[in-house]
Amino acid sequence: MEGIDLTSIIRTKTGTQIDLKNPIMIASGTFGYDGYGRGITPEIPLGDLGAVIPKTVTRVKRDGNPEPRWFPKSFREAREAKDAIYLNSIGLANPGIDHAMTVMAPEWESWEATVVLSMSADSSSQFGEMARMTNGVSGFEAIELNLSCPNIEDGAMFSHSPNLARAATESVRSETDLPLLVKLAPNVPDITEIVKAVEVGGADAITLCNTIPAMAWDHVSGRPVLGGITGGLSGPALKAVALALVYRTSRTTDIPIIGVGGIFSGVDVVEFLMAGAVAVQVGSASLANLSAPFQIKDELTQLMYKHHWNSIDDIKDAAKEHDELQV
Repeated sequence: MEGIDLTSIIRTKTGTQIDLKNPIMIASGTFGYDGYGRGITPEIPLGDLGAVIPKTVTRVKRDGNPEPRWFPKSFREAREAKDAIYLNSIGLANPGIDHAMTVMAPEWESWEATVVLSMSADSSSQFGEMARMTNGVSGFEAIELNLSCPNIEDGAMFSHSPNLARAATESVRSETDLPLLVKLAPNVPDITEIVKAVEVGGADAITLCNTIPAMAWDHVSGRPVLGGITGGLSGPALKAVALALVYRTSRTTDIPIIGVGGIFSGVDVVEFLMAGAVAVQVGSASLANLSAPFQIKDELTQLMYKHHWNSIDDIKDAAKEHDELQV
């Protein structure tokens, strides 16, 4: 619509910036039916979105967790039934970063879209090694670290420890000048401690949040519904948690925040922007409907027109200020 500016800017510490056409990004692991774009046809205008984040890659190929990996089996049917619980137990199945850099990245370059590389590692030094492998490779404009993974040295989760999270971030920052996003887990006592640690480590933006550990049980078979026993909770049930984390973090730091968790509508986007995010990632909704990110973008535009918001900053300015944070 004329007069509506959806542009969102993520400014980095080095003075550069990521210019997003709009604040709608496709979350890692939810791009197409396989996380890497299967089912996305050439006529789908990926360049109309803010950014696309293909599925996380690791240092070497991983086969992932046993089936079943999804509950409910069809996120589309779950959405139609207005279910709130979405579980997945993928186990970071991926072809490895070598394949990503030699085969996938050239394809990403042809998409005419802003692409963010998502990666995970077993140690802080391996994070640095993987970042070094991206040097000189085109096809993506930024890196997102998936820190919801264990450090093999002591088994602790990177995203649960300020020291480990900072070490992983520093290791990557020392090897690349690309804008660096860090995706954090929600199940920590104080998210602001982890955010401060990765900010010191060189993060340019924070993604909040990853899924919450969860499970469901089949009382008839007497077994968990997921092959990996437990999985990650996403979808509408995660939204309230993610909103609180975004809000709390935005009150303690100026680092750009990307919100993710239960975003299915333009209203959801507005709520995350009002809570302090500069952009959002659409996850489960993308798995339920490949066109969901585009529909959400259109809904956001219509909401902005209705409320006379001409820019993303207008939405953020419409949020009421609070002197005290009580979350």
